[in-house]
Amino acid sequence: MADSYLRYGDTLRIVNSYGGQWKGGYLGTGGPSNVPGAVSTVGAYTDPNKSTLWKILPGGDQKLRQVVNSGDRIRLKNTSVEDTSDENTNLLALFSSKPAATNGYPVGTTNILDDETITPAWYILVSTPNKTNNPGLVDGNDIFLVASFGSRASVLDTNGVGSGGFRYDVTGARLVNRDGGSGSWVVRTSLTPD
Repeated sequence: MADSYLRYGDTLRIVNSYGGQWKGGYLGTGGPSNVPGAVSTVGAYTDPNKSTLWKILPGGDQKLRQVVNSGDRIRLKNTSVEDTSDENTNLLALFSSKPAATNGYPVGTTNILDDETITPAWYILVSTPNKTNNPGLVDGNDIFLVASFGSRASVLDTNGVGSGGFRYDVTGARLVNRDGGSGSWVVRTSLTPD
């Protein structure tokens, strides 16, 4: 019998919990970004079929097909658009070349891995209660995604009414769960809730 853990190389959707679980929209990509080094904009869609599929890849020394664990550094590659087999393209990234605005740091996708002002990897922290203390990531887990850069860190967060077809814009916030679940996300491997 196969276990239910998510493994490096799996695809998933990530749903924001602003206003309640499943209510904040699906993390996805949009049109071209005007942020230097970014390929496309990132936001939260109400429709899960709009560029919301992500491939979870190692962000450190993990290997493909290993179980993803809370505390791991991961990369998320959007696979909804014209995709190449290159795992270093269309990666979810935080851009920290300028100080955070009141709405946080810009987030988009990037193909750049060697710029210290672009963070294309995130720490995944599972926040779902787990009495067995098992760090393995499973479908339905509540998570936080944290990007670290220099001596700072930022949490992936929905922030403000969306533009370009998004329900909400997405930024890197300095506060965890800044507003009613805005920094909390749910991992989904299917489109139907349990």
